[in-house]
Formats: sequence, structure tokens, C-alpha cells
Amino acid sequence: MPSWDVVVAGGGPAGSVCAARLAARRRRVVVLERDHHPRFHLGESLLPGSLGVLDQLGVLDEVRRTFQCKRGARFVDGAGRDASVRYAFAEAFHAKWDHAFQVPRDAFDALLFRRAGEIGAELREGWEVTRVLREAPGRAGAPAEADAGTGPGRAVGVEARDAGGQVHAIDARFVVDATGRDAVVARAARDVARIPQLDRTALFVQVRGAWRDTGEREGDLQLIVSGDGADCTWLWLIPFADGRASTGACVSSAWIRARREAHPTPEALLRQAWREAPAAQAMLADAELLFPPGATSDFSFRVGSLRGDGWLAIGDAGGFLDPLFSTGAHLAMVGALRAADVIDAALDDGDVSAARFAPWEATMRAGTDFFLGAVQAFYAGELAPLLFAEPQRPFLRRAITSLLAGDVFEPDARWAGEVRARFPVRA
Repeated sequence: MPSWDVVVAGGGPAGSVCAARLAARRRRVVVLERDHHPRFHLGESLLPGSLGVLDQLGVLDEVRRTFQCKRGARFVDGAGRDASVRYAFAEAFHAKWDHAFQVPRDAFDALLFRRAGEIGAELREGWEVTRVLREAPGRAGAPAEADAGTGPGRAVGVEARDAGGQVHAIDARFVVDATGRDAVVARAARDVARIPQLDRTALFVQVRGAWRDTGEREGDLQLIVSGDGADCTWLWLIPFADGRASTGACVSSAWIRARREAHPTPEALLRQAWREAPAAQAMLADAELLFPPGATSDFSFRVGSLRGDGWLAIGDAGGFLDPLFSTGAHLAMVGALRAADVIDAALDDGDVSAARFAPWEATMRAGTDFFLGAVQAFYAGELAPLLFAEPQRPFLRRAITSLLAGDVFEPDARWAGEVRARFPVRA
């Protein structure tokens, strides 16, 4: 009998949610996290569609006490023409939740990780998963010496290096890859592909003293759009409850190349992005940088398969989209909760074959593609005119609001059909 029912590689939102759910169902679960919480991470703006997950994990009240409430998203014309449009989540079709939260990810991720431990998962920090172990051909239950990735043989555990550098083989009935952009399974199998036209770089920092709205709009996400089409730059301002804010710019590779010589550092590039968007410059006029700005690039990718015999890839390990619509944590948490339920049922039935998880993968692909089509339409110059249209069609406005709220897994067929028809996924 393996030591564990499930080994979860990675203790971010996806890994923690999956582990917490499985532990609540009395599964023997161990989470191996390479880093130590708390640690910095981008993707600080949650969507209303994620709140059901937090509620089921029993952390929603703590999240509500700790973090800044977010009731909408405001798109701003970065050219300084005072053009803006706000989408309030309460206006979405079938809005079960009319709000979300702005969360510094160091605190939020630590909260979810701790919750998994409180429910019963064993938590190990400083443990790096290096490969997935496979069942040796012809020897049921025997781990292979070298097989990794999506090759033949059922996953039967992982190899991991502890904080002291010692390597361990950890056997389990099921493996969950939640290793984020490291995507241990997919990259070992060379099963990763970049998404065309999404070669972007994010320049980022946290600040204190930035402008923020007031009243129920205080926590709104501010998205400042500068330029259009493939050359479009968009900037974000995410206010936190303690007075800090996350801010940055998402720019194209061509934008970087054209400015790198004159602006050789991430900070110089970010300040130039602010200068080119007067609306952002005004919001950040009195802001104090809390650390040197950083940069991360080429972050949008897809993987060929999210499932195999004895394993699933969840969260960013299953692919990552441009962060325009703040989708990363949402897709990770919703997908992880659903994954835990199907893993639990599969273990009950003694069937952890890849075919068992085909419906789960299809659901995740459909939800991700919903967002992907809209992101591609934004960079093609087709979505921004609809966002800022005056007047707006009420039906389309509510459909866009529902998309921004994260209602992509079980959406109303009528508005979802229109959005998919307008913004199909492009090869």
C-alpha cells in the first residue's frame, strides 16, 4: 500500500485547494512546496467566480476580514482623454457574488496553504519535486528508475529533494502536478507550446501612496489601456487594504526592443510605460516604490495534456494565459477543487486511468478558451472598442461583466454563445 493516497507537487493556490479538498474527504495527502510561505507572487486580483471555492474551504470569512473588497473593474483610456468605463460585478448575468478581493499573494497563498494543513494534509516546505515516478513495465506497483513526463506507465509517486539536498522517492496512488509555470510533467515531456501573438512582458512593482477611488469603488481594479492592437500596452493598479498597491505594465516584445537601449532596466522601462499613459502617470504621481521593479516574460503557454494514468496537471502547470482578465488564480482554484472531487471518486473506484479524467480536462479547456478568445480579441484591436463603446448595448455590457466575473464554467448559454461567437480562439 503506498504511503500516500495523493502527493501534490506545489503549494500555491491550485495545490493547496486540491490538497485541502482531498484531506476533507479523508484522503492521505502530502503537499511538497519548493519555497517557504509567505513568498511574493503576481496575480493579486481575484474574481467573484472563485468565492464559492473559498466558501467551501471554510476560509471566506477570513479572506473577507483580511483583504480589500473589489466590486468592479474600471477600464481607463491611457491617453488622458478622461474616457473610462466601469463594470460592476453586480450587473453580471446570474451574479451569485457581486464582489471579489484584492489579495497580496504572499498572505493569500499562505492562508490557503495553512488551511490545507488544518484540514489534515501534511505540508512540507523546502521540498522540490524533480520528476514523476512511473510504474515499471510489467511490474504493477513498482516505480521505474528513470521514466518521467507523460511516457508509458502509471504515475506512482514523485522524486523530491528536501531542504537539506537529500533526494527521496515518495510513493502515492495519485500524483497532482501543481508546480506552476515549472510544469514538471509537461516540460519533462516537451509538451509545452507558446500561444501565438501573446509574447508579452510584465513589468511590476508594489507602491504606497498611489491614487485610489473612494466608497464602494475603493477596491476596483484599474486597467489603463495605452495604444491599440498588437502594440497595445495595458497597465494595472490593484489597491490593497493596508494602503499598498500592486502596479505594472504588460508590454509587447516589440515595445521592449524599441526602448531597451534608452531604458535598460525594468524600473526605467516601467517609468517609460507610465509616461506614455498619462492616466497612469497621474494615478502614480505621488507613489513610492516599495522594492525595485521586476520583469517576467513569455508567460503565456499551453500544454498538450492535463491528464495521464495516475496524474493530473492543475493551475499554471496546465498552462497560463496573459493576465489581462486576472484569470490565473481563478482557473487554478476552480480547476483544483473540481480535480479533487474527480480524483477522490477515481480512487474509490480503483480507476485512475487517463480516460477517467477526460470530462474534467474538457471542462477546463472550455473555460480557459473562453478567456483566451477574449484576450486574443483584445490584442487584435477588436475588444477595446466594445469596452469603451458609447452607448453600449446592455446585453453585451452584461456579457462582458459576466466574463470579467469569471463565469466561464457553467455560463448562461445565450450570453456565452454571443461572446464565443465574437471572440473565437485563434490558432
